[in-house]
Amino acid sequence: MPTAPAAPLSAPAAPAETPPPVRSLRPCGFFQRRWPVALILAAFPGVALPMAAAVLYSADNLLLWTYVWLFGMTHFVVTFALYARSENLRYFASSPGNRLVFFLVPVTLFVTFDLYHALRVGAVFPLIGVFVLAAVRLADFNHFNRQSFGVLQLFKARTGVKTAPATKRVENLYFLSLTGLLYVTFLAGGRCPLIQPGGALTVAPFAGDSYFPALLPLSAVQVVWAGWAVVATGLFGAVLAGLWKAAGAHNGFGAAVAYVLVQTAAALMAAVYFPLYLAALAVHYVEYHVLMAPRCFRAALDPASRLDRVYGAVRSQPVAFYLLVLAVAGLVTLGARAGMGMMGHDPGDAGRSFEYLALIAVFDGLFVFHYFVEMFVWRFGNAHFRRELSGLYFAAGK
Repeated sequence: MPTAPAAPLSAPAAPAETPPPVRSLRPCGFFQRRWPVALILAAFPGVALPMAAAVLYSADNLLLWTYVWLFGMTHFVVTFALYARSENLRYFASSPGNRLVFFLVPVTLFVTFDLYHALRVGAVFPLIGVFVLAAVRLADFNHFNRQSFGVLQLFKARTGVKTAPATKRVENLYFLSLTGLLYVTFLAGGRCPLIQPGGALTVAPFAGDSYFPALLPLSAVQVVWAGWAVVATGLFGAVLAGLWKAAGAHNGFGAAVAYVLVQTAAALMAAVYFPLYLAALAVHYVEYHVLMAPRCFRAALDPASRLDRVYGAVRSQPVAFYLLVLAVAGLVTLGARAGMGMMGHDPGDAGRSFEYLALIAVFDGLFVFHYFVEMFVWRFGNAHFRRELSGLYFAAGK
């Protein structure tokens, strides 16, 4: 039998190439991205400082009211988006305590402040007016600095480094001290008491009228303001030292330090001259919009809920969503401008009808409603809000 021809020698196989290592891309949460942090920090030089210059050197009220509308009033109005989700409404109505906090108290605030303005209670009973104004301002300053404290915790969390609980307590006390400085300046008539002439602790007297009548004697507010300043200075150093210690080999704490410096500068410029408080709130307004964006556009909706379907249709068009917010905020701004936001302290109110005052004051309670509700809806310790906020700002495991 003929033998089969020998098989041809095959060429040596080429050595197998080692595949390149696959880099695992870790998911990046909303607040772990650069732009939200950059936008918040940029609000100070980009918005706060120009508005401060406008307050000091410009007589253009239209510019100031436009700023109030676009930044301030929209930040109040967007809070209502929390009520546009069925899951939140079910939680708000799930217990007597929740119904009190999220329904009864807000409605009471709106009605009370509307009647307060419409009946001109502050003008007819000046002592009550002073008490209400002082209480609202304290709630305002506390809200401003409590939010700063909370946002600082987000800046720290994005580094992935856990700090000691004592560090968090010191930071909380520091922002409370800024609230104290702002409030004493308010009680002193709107200018830092240490630059008002005629006091034992006056360090650099500046002539000129105060922004409004002082509510306490100059000698008293000078001592209190100086005491708060000493406490705030010590706490400021402790906060920066704590951030430096926590940073170690990590470089992510630079943004947290920058945030502390920015909000400190904002609070201090208002603690020196209270009219600058409007400009000082720029970072507060911008960061609130930044942080509300995921809650408005990324929070889970229930397709079986008609409310959620409607809300989902609105939020699917971000331009339409914000146009709606701007429109409602515009109405609030017009009402505030007509009433001058003084809750019945405008002497010109005397010649206006009850119906007119009730109409322009219908949203007077919006500010206090915002201060009150915000104390509860950002609590990560609450199981409902922790579930809602989970995954919105940081990737899983962060």
